[in-house]
Amino acid sequence: MADVISVTNSDSAFDASKGVTRTNLPPFAQRLRKAADLVWEEGYRQPFIRELGEGTLPREKFAFYLLQDFRYLNDYARVHALGLAKTDDPEIMAFMLNVQNGALNVESTVHRTYLASYGITDEQMNNVRQSAFARAYTSNILSIAYGKDILDILVAVLPCAWVYADYGYRLAHEFADTLDVNQYKSWVDMYKTDEFWQGSAWLIEHIEKLAAEVSEERKQELVDIFVTGVENEYMFWSSAYDMQYTWKPEWDQES
Repeated sequence: MADVISVTNSDSAFDASKGVTRTNLPPFAQRLRKAADLVWEEGYRQPFIRELGEGTLPREKFAFYLLQDFRYLNDYARVHALGLAKTDDPEIMAFMLNVQNGALNVESTVHRTYLASYGITDEQMNNVRQSAFARAYTSNILSIAYGKDILDILVAVLPCAWVYADYGYRLAHEFADTLDVNQYKSWVDMYKTDEFWQGSAWLIEHIEKLAAEVSEERKQELVDIFVTGVENEYMFWSSAYDMQYTWKPEWDQES
């Protein structure tokens, strides 16, 4: 089932009449997805995601991930605030505002609910130490938001939206028979929906329009931004699985 759902639409014709769907991607989106395919698929097969889908992921590893993701969402919201300030397009402005609201309210509510059930307080959440891997990810997207234009920002935030939409959808289908008894069902339920996918579809559509007007050199820069983002998604989950704060475990000391 997962192999069928993971079709990347590489080099296939785009039917504009159907709009952007999971299996009907415009040309530049296909190029982005193809460039990131190796790490994307390795990401789906890594232990954190497999055990999340099976419902066997140790709670302490999921809690580590949630705490890091809580920090990440705050920076993700800041990136969208900066993007809002860098565009005059009302539609893009509205999108950026909606994502900020979702990151700070909707997704963080799920995090708080899970973590409260683990006995983790709001104070602990608000003062969590950020891992080196999470910091590398957020520093990268924040630097793009501060120093680049709106097209770069849209590409920089696409990996998070698209990877989550893809993995959530695939996990829901692959583990459909056991999802109802999976302790992480609400996580999968959030990201598996067509509603959540629409954020990725919106980004893909607008990136496609803006990228059509830039040079090949510029397009390659955007591809590099996208692939780096997918790599950071992989490392975010991988470091959570290992509960790793620093690049080497022996460096890990509480500051």
